[in-house]
Amino acid sequence: MLYKIQNEFIKLTVNSKGAEKTSLIFNNKEYLHQPDEYWNRTAPFLFPNVGRLKDNKTMINGMNYELPQHGFLRDQEFELFHSSDNELSLLNVYNDDTLKKYPYKYKVIITYSLKKKNLRTSILITNEDMLDMHFNFGGHPGYNVPIYEEEKFEDYKIVFEKKETFNAPLVTGDGLLDFTNKKDKYKNIDEIILDYKYFETDAIVIPRVKSSKVKLINKENKGLEFSFPNFITLAIWTRPNGKYICLEPWIGYADRHDSNQHFKDKDNIVVLKPLEEFSIYYDTTILD
Repeated sequence: MLYKIQNEFIKLTVNSKGAEKTSLIFNNKEYLHQPDEYWNRTAPFLFPNVGRLKDNKTMINGMNYELPQHGFLRDQEFELFHSSDNELSLLNVYNDDTLKKYPYKYKVIITYSLKKKNLRTSILITNEDMLDMHFNFGGHPGYNVPIYEEEKFEDYKIVFEKKETFNAPLVTGDGLLDFTNKKDKYKNIDEIILDYKYFETDAIVIPRVKSSKVKLINKENKGLEFSFPNFITLAIWTRPNGKYICLEPWIGYADRHDSNQHFKDKDNIVVLKPLEEFSIYYDTTILD
């Protein structure tokens, strides 16, 4: 089912499957990627794992489980929890199928709020179990690039709030991360001018990003600002010739290539005590 909210500036459409936003329109321009031959999603949520597990398997509490890349939340059906003119909340709770893949009883509420030209995406995760719950979480929104006619992908750049120095890990052929063999090295950069060459071997992963916001803008400084406070990692991704760029705030990432496959030992794992809550958000603000 599709849900729609709007204010005087922007219109948002959200699918009950995965609570995935599928359209963000400002001034008759679509800002979100529309599924095509390059990528068949728009803005999925990544839970309980971000990226791929080694052999797609992991061990939790002494038992072996299989989880797909980026987890299963993106394919779960959400129920309407709350709705108003400019706010929408959707709810997903564990079920028999999720317990076979991930043995924790969870509750997730995704809330979208509109304020002027800003869209806030808020996430609330609750441990409904009597055991400590372990998870990673990430966002994966894809934005149209270019936005305007007679532009090209290379007309856009990503501008960081702070200068960034990092070694992007190599993404192996099976989707794991190799931190010993660096993909690229970046030193004191404040922007990346988009070029498909950066994405020939998957994403640019910034393991510990200093910035809490970036701008995705064209030569006239039009585009959007993406704010992601309290996230640890930022990934930037597209496929060669794709007309989009994904700005992905993560807590956790794919398994290291030498992972011991114990879920609790994954990098940046979040641990929730029974009935404890975890909340986080990211913002998309239109710049025109």
